[in-house]
Amino acid sequence: MAPPILCQEISLAAVDLEDHTFVVPDGSDLTRLLASMEEVGLLAPPWLRARADGRWQVVAGLKRLQAAAQLTKKGKKDWERLPARTLSASAPESHCLLVGLYDNAFTRGFNLWEQAVLARRLLDHWDRALVAGKFLPYLGLPASRAHLERLIQVSALEPPFQELCARGRLALTAAASLSQWPGADRAAALDFLAGLPFSQSKQEQFLEDVELLARRLNTSPGEILSRKQLRQPLDDPALTPLERAEAVRRLLKGWVNPRLHAALTAFEQALGRLGLKGHPRVRLKPPPAFEGPDFHLEIKFRDSPELQGLLAEIARLSAEQEFSDLTRL
Repeated sequence: MAPPILCQEISLAAVDLEDHTFVVPDGSDLTRLLASMEEVGLLAPPWLRARADGRWQVVAGLKRLQAAAQLTKKGKKDWERLPARTLSASAPESHCLLVGLYDNAFTRGFNLWEQAVLARRLLDHWDRALVAGKFLPYLGLPASRAHLERLIQVSALEPPFQELCARGRLALTAAASLSQWPGADRAAALDFLAGLPFSQSKQEQFLEDVELLARRLNTSPGEILSRKQLRQPLDDPALTPLERAEAVRRLLKGWVNPRLHAALTAFEQALGRLGLKGHPRVRLKPPPAFEGPDFHLEIKFRDSPELQGLLAEIARLSAEQEFSDLTRL
C-alpha cells in the first residue's frame, strides 16, 4: 500500500537541495526550464520527503527546485514558496525511488549516469532479475541482465567520467569496459574520450586497440596512452576535432597492425596520385583488410553523358601502371 501523500505549499529554504538520496544531479543547463517557469509557472509540483530535522529531501523534481532557487536569487519572491507533493519521514526509501523513477520516465527520460546510479540504488531493494526485467525498461533500456551488469560497472566510475556519461559523451559499452581498467589507466584515457568526437563504435575500438597493444607489449594501457606521439594530435591547433580523432585512430591502427596500416597508407597515396582520392563521383575501395581479390568501385552520375565521361576516365586510369600497382597491394 502506497504511503499517504499531501499536497501543500512549502518554503523553498526548507528544502535541502544538496540531499541527493533519491535524485541524481547531472549539472545540465536550466535555461529553458527557467524560461518556462517564468512564463507559465510550475507545471508539475516536485515530490519531497520529510526529514527528522524538519527539512525536506528531494524525491523528484530537483531541477525544478534548482530553477526556483535561481529565480529567488533574481529577486522573484513569488518562488520563495511553492506547491509540492509531500511524503512523511516514514515513507520507505524503495517507494521514494519508484516515485523518482516513474516521475522522470514519463517526462524527460534518463542519461547514462542517471541510469547507472538508479540501477545500483534499485538493487538495494530488489534482486537483479526484477531490476533487469521490470525497471530497466523504465530507464529506457532493454530488460537485459547484460545491460544491468554494465550499468553496475559504470556506477563505479570517477566524477570526470560521470560527467561524460551524463552529457552523452561516453557510451555504455565503452564506459563498462573502461571501468575494468585500473584507475591510473582510466585517468590516462580521459583526455582522449573527453576531447575527441568518437562514436560509440570508435570508443569501443579505441579502448580495444589500447588494451591489445598493452597486452602485446606487456605494459599498461596508461603507458600506451602516455606516448608523446599519440598525445600530440590532442593539442594540435591545425587540426579539427574530427581530424584529431582520425589521427589518433590511425596511429593506434598502425601500431596494432603495422602491415595493414602500411598497405592502407600506400593505397591512399596511390589514389591521390591517380586523382581518385576524394573524387566527388568515383570511389575505389580495397578488399576488407586487403584479404580477398575483389576491389569495390562506386560511381555516381546524373545522366548518360556524365556516366560515359566517368567510364572513359576510369578506362584511361586502369591502363596506367600506377593503377595496376595499386590493385596488387
